[in-house]
Amino acid sequence: MPSFSSLCSLLPRVVLRALTMRRRGNRGMLVAMREQKKKPLQVHAVGKKLRRLKKVVPGCRDAGLEALLRRTAEYMLFLELKVIVLKKILDLHGV
Repeated sequence: MPSFSSLCSLLPRVVLRALTMRRRGNRGMLVAMREQKKKPLQVHAVGKKLRRLKKVVPGCRDAGLEALLRRTAEYMLFLELKVIVLKKILDLHGV
């Protein structure tokens, strides 16, 4: 199993690759828009976004990358559930 630090070093490349993908036609195939080496500026941008995410997701200020991503997914599910509950309350009260 790869170490946590080796996974962290791969993350920016994976994220950058995902950001440069687009769907082609009706087949839904993912095609790389451009191949390029990672640049320090791009890696810095990803780090900046991760720091911003730590501020948005509750309880993640001191969390590592793995915990941050897990808690972010859990928080997104919580927010979706909250929207459903609030919609049900509105329907119940006829608003």
